Order: sequence, then C-alpha cells, then structure tokens
Amino acid sequence: MHPGEHVHIISAGEMIHTAYPAIFRSLPTITRTCVLSDSAVYEISSNPETERSRLAIRNAVSAVKEISSSLSIPFSREMVCPPVFPSARAVLTKIRRENPKARFTFDLSGGQRDLCMALLALAPWIGGEVWSSFDGKIPQSIPVPDRDIRSMLENVNYQTILAVLLRNRPVPAGPAGIPYIPRSYLYSQVWPYYIRKRIRRPVPGTPVVTYKRGRKPANDLSQATFSWFMMTLTRAGLADEAPDRQSRRETAYRITANGEMAFRFFADPSVNSIVKQMLDGS
Repeated sequence: MHPGEHVHIISAGEMIHTAYPAIFRSLPTITRTCVLSDSAVYEISSNPETERSRLAIRNAVSAVKEISSSLSIPFSREMVCPPVFPSARAVLTKIRRENPKARFTFDLSGGQRDLCMALLALAPWIGGEVWSSFDGKIPQSIPVPDRDIRSMLENVNYQTILAVLLRNRPVPAGPAGIPYIPRSYLYSQVWPYYIRKRIRRPVPGTPVVTYKRGRKPANDLSQATFSWFMMTLTRAGLADEAPDRQSRRETAYRITANGEMAFRFFADPSVNSIVKQMLDGS
C-alpha cells in the first residue's frame, strides 16, 4: 500500500452518518473507511428502548457504507467483542497489518463508552489522529501523546527479544504476575537470531569463527550489544528489569503491557520463526 493511503476508523453510533460527511471538510484525503461496532449492536434485544438504539446504530452504519460507496471509498465493518480492549487491539492490529504505511484517523463521535476509551488509548500506538464532533456538527481534533516506537522496532533484534519474552509469558498470568526471565537464558534464546545492522570489518590476523545454524561470523551477538538492547527496551518501558531470584548476581527481564502492545502492532512475521509464532498466536 502506498504512503498516500488514509484509513479512517469510526466508532459506531447513532449519528455517525451525519458526522461522516462533515469530516471530509477537514480530512479530504480519506481512501478507506472502517466502522468498529460493539458486537451487541447486531444482537436482538427484548427491551424496546435498547432495540431502538441498536437499530438506529445499524442503520447509521449502513448509511456510512452507502456514502462510502457513492464516493468510491472502500468500506469495511469490524466487530468488537467483550472484553473490549483486547478485542479492539486485535482489530486495529489487523487493520494496520493490512495498511502498514497508511495514515490513520479516528472519529470517536459515537459508539459505546468502553469502545471509544479503548480506541483513544490505542490510537497513539499506530500514530493515529483522533477526531470527535462534540456538538454533533463540527469535527475537532483531539490531542494524543506521541509514541514513536515504530522506528525503534525497525531494528529486528528488538522484535526478537520481545518475542522471546512474550513466548515465556504464561497465559493467563499467574497470581504473581508475569515471571522474569534470567538474562543468560534470554541471551541464549536471542543469540541464534541476532542480525548485525552494521557490517563488521574483519580484523587482520583474527581466526575465522564458524557457527552452527547457518550463522555468519559478522552476526555474533556480544554481551555489550545485548546489554544495550535491554537498556533501550527498559528505558522505553517495553521491558522490566529486576534481580534474578535464583541468582542475585544475574539480572532478569520480563515484557511489559506496553512491550506486548508494541510487538503486536510493529513486529514483522517475516523476521524469524519466533516472531511469526508469537504473532500467529495473538
């Protein structure tokens, strides 16, 4: 998908069909529209008032689809199921993987409170811009914090480290929370997949070292480089560090909620088998 793509994401509500045309005055570059709706909206309720509200939302979504069709803008509808946050995260992860270089904007004018709160929290992770029509007429931009994690994770070695940490996380987490992984074990798991970003020039007279698993000598992961990787991840809030319980001389690590979020959104399954395994299991 070329950089000119612009994906507009709407939380489903009764009035989105009126907010949608208005947003084009501020965002005329929209090339794809996606409406996220609570799964309950498409369930029949015995409560007349609830059913009236759900029917109004369904009709509004259909109206947005018709408007998109008239403008030759591709349209899709995605369902979000309870619990809302992980479901919305999975939907956005899918949308971003399908549109990796697109601009993302969100209209949170409608929709259930939990869905809007989830999208507001998730938008910064994909560099999304948030809009809302507080008065139902004029869309306004809502400031969101800048979180530039994408550039850091372009280094595939960070993806590998997060994948190993995530692979060793029990699901669901135990009563003590996510366990820490000893540094030596983490290093041994990352080492076979390390890819050096800069070419290392051979030192004259140094013997050539051969490795198993098809590795090249230039890709030997030093302890100093690994320490730098872990320091960067902990400072970015993507990993936690603590003394190892088994050996106080050793440091241990675990992935944080932000680390998992960054991995889900920005990791590339083509990097290696561990990254692909963890993404396929998400």
